[in-house]
Amino acid sequence: MVKYLRSQVLLWLLVSVLSVSFSGPSVQAFSNDEWETRSIYFIMTDRFSNGDPSNDDFGGFPSDKNDPRKYHGGDFQGIINRLDYIKNLGFSAIWITPVTMQRSDEAYHGYWTYDFYSVDGHLGDMNKLKELVNTAHSKGIAVMLDVVANHTGDFLPNNGMAAAPFNQYDWYHHNGDVQDWNDQWWLENGDIFGLDDLNHENPAVQEELKNWIQWLVQTTGVDGLRVDTVKHVPKWFWDDFNVAADTFTLGEVYHGDPAYVGPYTHHLDGVLDYPMYYTIRDVFGQNQSMYHIRDRFNQDRHYRNKHLNGVFIDNHDVPRFLHEASGKSGDQSGKELQLKAALGFQFTIRGIPVLYQGTEQGFNGGHDPYNREDMVFNPDHELYGYIAKLNHIRNNHPALKNGSQQEKWVDDGFYAFQRSKNGDEVVVLINNTWSNQTRTIPNLDNLPDETKLYNRMGSDHVIVRNGGIKATLKAKEVKIYTK
Repeated sequence: MVKYLRSQVLLWLLVSVLSVSFSGPSVQAFSNDEWETRSIYFIMTDRFSNGDPSNDDFGGFPSDKNDPRKYHGGDFQGIINRLDYIKNLGFSAIWITPVTMQRSDEAYHGYWTYDFYSVDGHLGDMNKLKELVNTAHSKGIAVMLDVVANHTGDFLPNNGMAAAPFNQYDWYHHNGDVQDWNDQWWLENGDIFGLDDLNHENPAVQEELKNWIQWLVQTTGVDGLRVDTVKHVPKWFWDDFNVAADTFTLGEVYHGDPAYVGPYTHHLDGVLDYPMYYTIRDVFGQNQSMYHIRDRFNQDRHYRNKHLNGVFIDNHDVPRFLHEASGKSGDQSGKELQLKAALGFQFTIRGIPVLYQGTEQGFNGGHDPYNREDMVFNPDHELYGYIAKLNHIRNNHPALKNGSQQEKWVDDGFYAFQRSKNGDEVVVLINNTWSNQTRTIPNLDNLPDETKLYNRMGSDHVIVRNGGIKATLKAKEVKIYTK
């Protein structure tokens, strides 16, 4: 299903023809095909940038940067102030954490909703959120909003319920915490760590969640949704939710098996690619065999559209890549080489690259909340420049956005593939060993002998001979060859 949001131009035409007055945020028009071409920078708003200190202590829940579980002061104004930092990094979309009103001194992350129809005052207000969306659009940046339709905060049984209309007893399950994480019934009917689980079998809950998401998308003008805790809600609910949202939806299905994750892409538009995350962590972070890459790609048949999956190397729910990476022998320089190899892979394979804030600054925090560090903004950091280069290459090559992908070489320490679209040909080589490696990559498509290919990550080139190329890569190096 291809869905279009209302664009400013379309709205203007409707106003002119129908004499309907309208005022609101500017809205981009993105089909699913266009989302495939984007790369996403993921922002945990409270930990990003404090643009307005006056809202730091909103609602009697004060900010305390010395406590990793409290509010730290980041807000919409902080994101607005730093949009050029993100644009210069090469990203064409941002994903921001939930904006709904919270009512807890440890709800800085936004996933414990109290009032679905209000914006949390620590972040700003609805007008400021609209300003963020409009300003991002003016810079060519789409906005993806994180939303939670599975649960509210932890209010039952002692602290009432969420705000109206979600303050009705039969709108919730009352089964206590999930008892068996391998039992789908428990996943869909139990509380996640005490968070009050909504009863989606109740028609009133279904209808209100659809009304809410329609209101939220239309009011804010966002271009897409990251949908939280998807596996904890029956699949059939997501069909109607997706229609009501009428925008691109990227679901979080926290599971490592494509056979489990893939079916959700028939109810939402895409999913965050957790199976690939685990493969990236093991292959690039722990020096495991590149045959695992082949095995993972061979399971892409489970997805409705593999190009709409969000490909990430870490996020706010798992330890940072650099925290878990082995290095050559635990050394930091070796870990950074592993990270660069993982990033090169992430930005060149099928799917939408999603980068978690701070990766470009070498953040290496462990489990929540230590993987939710306060941002620093150093555009001179080596990783910032490296990621900007990867984004630049991807942004300038349709083949890397949503072209076909074919494996051309695999062994334990080396992987090569070719991507093609409408005459644009890209050949990617990755050395996952700790020594220089030379390979001859055969059977290239659409590249006649004597074609000169340039490594866009460096300054060298190769010439196609006998249908292939021969190249030498340093330890953990990625080369991206184009005409």
